[in-house]
Amino acid sequence: MMTANGSTTNSLSTHIETCQQQQYTGSLHVETADKAQHWSLYFCLGRLVWATGGLHNIKRWWRLMSQYCPQVPNIHKTDVWQIGEYQVLIALVKKQKIKGDEAVRVIRNTVTEVLFDVLQQEKHTQLTFISDKQDTLNASLTLINPQHALRHAWQAWQDWCKAGLENTSPNLAVLLKQPEQLQQHTSPPVYQTLVRVTDGQRTLRDLAVLMKQDLLLLTRLLMPYIRKGMMELIKIGDLLPPAGVSVKNNPRLAAKVLPRAIELKSAPLIACIDDSPIMNQLMEHILTRSGYRFVGINDAVEALPVLLENQPDLIFLDLMMPIANGYEVCSQIRRISQFKNIPVVILTGNDGIVDRVRAKIVGSSEFLSKPIKPEQVLAVLRKYLPLPASQPNRPDNKRSPI
Repeated sequence: MMTANGSTTNSLSTHIETCQQQQYTGSLHVETADKAQHWSLYFCLGRLVWATGGLHNIKRWWRLMSQYCPQVPNIHKTDVWQIGEYQVLIALVKKQKIKGDEAVRVIRNTVTEVLFDVLQQEKHTQLTFISDKQDTLNASLTLINPQHALRHAWQAWQDWCKAGLENTSPNLAVLLKQPEQLQQHTSPPVYQTLVRVTDGQRTLRDLAVLMKQDLLLLTRLLMPYIRKGMMELIKIGDLLPPAGVSVKNNPRLAAKVLPRAIELKSAPLIACIDDSPIMNQLMEHILTRSGYRFVGINDAVEALPVLLENQPDLIFLDLMMPIANGYEVCSQIRRISQFKNIPVVILTGNDGIVDRVRAKIVGSSEFLSKPIKPEQVLAVLRKYLPLPASQPNRPDNKRSPI
């Protein structure tokens, strides 16, 4: 089992088995070779607690909540952008807004979907796995046997492949292209339904829930229309936060359901510029768990506008990035008056004297070697910034990363 200090490219099943055998507690982060998708699996004593990530993290949560907890008001569904899906589930159970078994159904189906998506990506690309023993979640809702969950997802994936859908993602949306031809090939009720729901905004998974159909069966029914060009499968992004939904703009909402967000409101803000989403995710977990606020930036080209908008107190900056490397970005940062004295910590796997000298020349404050270690990250923060008021005093006082 690898820690946050390294990575490996073994199969998902190998890592699941290892986590269970070693009674692992912590997170297992999975990333595709092109870094376009990443997921996180959370374990407690070798059992699965939660899974998150992928192309439609928020869309999936909303869909499963509407399916298994339809009584929950929309106000609770918007909290997911501020305190995370799993934390919202815990809060809703504690407030008796949903039942424990309803939360468990959401968790089990989330785990199944995430594992299915990882299995599908594993078939087409190399995956990287990174684990972090310090990254834990409250395991009060349920503990899932990971081998059973994997077998369930694997069977669904095998059935999907047998239907000739190996290269078709259930996260693709259905768009109606030729309504006239579709009308000629379907009955009036079916036609009216398909015209209404195939708007290019609903994925195959969304349609299955909306139409109360089995996902595989529905997809097989739609494929003839798709192959004939009457419909098209297209890629869509995840849902965006509702306008105005934030701690800053909703103090009353924050006071009720976002105590941690309020606690962090005046905490130092740390930015991390790194083209790897999984690295930004690890940094976020380390920092937020220790009471800091965090903003992650994956695109070096967009770094300056994001920095100017957020005004961080310290910046972690990856050295090796496409288009603009860390040296260039650091030099640009130092040309901006408000960032002239802000600490900029270079992150790199090349810990050579030439790199250190060059980093110093462009204005870096510190040099931190990859793979990062939580204690080293926090030591750098303590060196340059005051401790946040919400930082835990005891090492065993852990915070959820979501």
